[in-house]
Amino acid sequence: MLSFWEKNSFLEYDIIIVGSGILGLSTACEIKERYPAKNIIVLERGILPTGASTKNAGFLCFGSLTEILADFKLKGEAETLSLVEKRWKGINYLKERLSENKIGYHSYGGYDLIDTPRSSAIREMDRVNALLRQVFDKDVFEVSDGRIKEFGFSSELVSHLVYSPFEAQIDTGEMMKTLIKYAQFLGVQITNGAGAKEISGGKVSVWHSALNEQVTFRSEKVIVCANAFVNRILPEPEVKPGRGQVLITNEIEELKFKGIFHYDEGYYYFRNYGNRVIIGGGRNLDFSGEESFEFSYNEKIIDDLKNKLDNMILPGLKYEITDKWTGIMGFTENKLPEVKVIDGNTIAALSCNGMGIALSSYIAREIVDHL
Repeated sequence: MLSFWEKNSFLEYDIIIVGSGILGLSTACEIKERYPAKNIIVLERGILPTGASTKNAGFLCFGSLTEILADFKLKGEAETLSLVEKRWKGINYLKERLSENKIGYHSYGGYDLIDTPRSSAIREMDRVNALLRQVFDKDVFEVSDGRIKEFGFSSELVSHLVYSPFEAQIDTGEMMKTLIKYAQFLGVQITNGAGAKEISGGKVSVWHSALNEQVTFRSEKVIVCANAFVNRILPEPEVKPGRGQVLITNEIEELKFKGIFHYDEGYYYFRNYGNRVIIGGGRNLDFSGEESFEFSYNEKIIDDLKNKLDNMILPGLKYEITDKWTGIMGFTENKLPEVKVIDGNTIAALSCNGMGIALSSYIAREIVDHL
């Protein structure tokens, strides 16, 4: 049973944020930067952020050429350009908030590996560049086929390489540690082991396992930043989980490339981490199997990722997989982020659709505009 002191000092706040991932913490920081006097608590069910914020591959990206072309078909050019602009602004907002040297930032650029079946994307590049000048004021993509051999990729499996100087990589762990420290510096309270069970009327109920009782926090506003897990708390709007499989190799002395790399409309991605390779993706091989809340492995996808390392990315090189993990992202049907006012007390932020690093700082500003 809670004491008088706990009830009197720990349960009442101006704003409660559910979820301590990059979106929840960015929202807390945005509020404190604008309204320093606001008393804010962030409730997190896990020891660490649960979904994908500490489990992603560390890409500062806004969409590869083939992904943008796929989005043109799904959403149309205007909607896609708006989304790319939000991602690009969000990347810059993040860099403004957190020092580059504290998030492991490296501007090696980004590349899209294009195989023969997708080579028609090259013919669309000039059109895409012309449209993206509305956001970047210059060409975003250029053909860099000479680097296929330079980077050691299979010339049989990679027909073209498209380069963008605007993409970069970060150290996901350092970025989240820095964001947590900054939020705490601003006076944000972060409480772990507090999984929200019910939200209504500015009240958030969590289960206190040690006391074996329900504890209710109260506030003027509740902001739900649970991404893939939002429907475990709120019945709508609908967000589906999308699990991502990630592998990392040992250090490879002969590694020839640096940068972030995309393949197959962004469904596959890899990068260097020093002389290691981090590779993930393949969700499109088993959409239904990866629509899961379980942090478990899909051996079909893992085998495919290893196959791509063996035959396309590191042909002829010896390596070992030294670690693997999974993260769970949130996806909506139209792949668009949204800030939704549920009622007078509750706001839900969704969904980053696998672009949480790029979009979170932008969406945080939209959330605060709704307060």
